[in-house]
Amino acid sequence: MHIKQWLHRIDLRQQQPTTRTELTDEQHVCLNCGTAFVGRFCPQCGMRAVYERMTSKNVLLGFLNIWGMGSRSMLRSIYELFWRPGYMIRDYLNGHQPLYFPPFEMLIYITLFFALVAFIRGGDIETEAIFLYGDVFEQYGAAPWVISLFAHIDKILLWLHENTAFQVIAADIFYIVASWLVFLRRMTFVGVCFSQVYISCQMQIVGAAWMLITGDEPYYNLPPFAVPMLIGIPLLCLDYAQLYRFNLWASLWRTILTFIFTLILMLLVGGLPIILVKYI
Repeated sequence: MHIKQWLHRIDLRQQQPTTRTELTDEQHVCLNCGTAFVGRFCPQCGMRAVYERMTSKNVLLGFLNIWGMGSRSMLRSIYELFWRPGYMIRDYLNGHQPLYFPPFEMLIYITLFFALVAFIRGGDIETEAIFLYGDVFEQYGAAPWVISLFAHIDKILLWLHENTAFQVIAADIFYIVASWLVFLRRMTFVGVCFSQVYISCQMQIVGAAWMLITGDEPYYNLPPFAVPMLIGIPLLCLDYAQLYRFNLWASLWRTILTFIFTLILMLLVGGLPIILVKYI
């Protein structure tokens, strides 16, 4: 009973949205243009109300501003992706957007970081393990233009296999569509897209951490994520339980159903050319 009450108190804390420091009635005079104002920034020129001497922190923030990371903290957004992931995503969709790092920008940066970790991890790229459509169509005796067409598709697949960042983003598309099919009664397609982009960021962080710690990609991972099942499934259950207000059991079976739909979509897209070969 005490454990249940303790978990309930934690859940209540997680539901509290992130807030900024409340404004005071203190008046300031802009050091740049001399305008008197109340607030954090001068309404005339945008100068900060409180002057801060130049430090190494200012240099770092100035560098991050170049990449769009200065005004909204990525580190805080990543922290909340693991402390209160579903509640954070719901807050973002409900209009608390200035408090969090934009999901699509975060996905790009984290995917590049994931690709860098995969590159540092090293290892030979097993191109012979990639399914080659051109060879199969040639074996079936298809028309030359068909063989040539799918030979170009093979080049694209090999390029994706050699470029981890784009491979991950391409695989995420299948998962987003599968998630929309599972949760379409709970959220619009656009809402599901934003939600799944944040969740993809969360999973890629876990996958990168796993590779840094173990030095290799996990076995029995959850496609399209390079995350062990024993970590990925509980984390996704937490995400969906908070985001859609499910209990853990309802979240679990929907998580499993989402991955089943993802695999079906991958098989349909990957196997469709082989199905059509008899009709070409």
